[in-house]
Amino acid sequence: MAFTNSTKILLLVALTATTLPAAGIAKPNSYPGENSKFKSNDPAVIAQQRAEQQKRIEDRKKRREEKRLERLNRKKNRSN
Repeated sequence: MAFTNSTKILLLVALTATTLPAAGIAKPNSYPGENSKFKSNDPAVIAQQRAEQQKRIEDRKKRREEKRLERLNRKKNRSN
């Protein structure tokens, strides 16, 4: 008798867990737009954000070039 009751309970729990919508099993503290930033309609704010983005891109390119030159120098010094 106990075996059949526990089997019924297990099947009921499994059935409920598999039929829940995806939102019910989502990560805690997550909601649509959680990682999105505020998008302003102000042209000055948009221009500032684009300038900051371009600066970050240029900095990234500069760091990549510096690392590439450093690797080339190490490689060159190793062969001497």
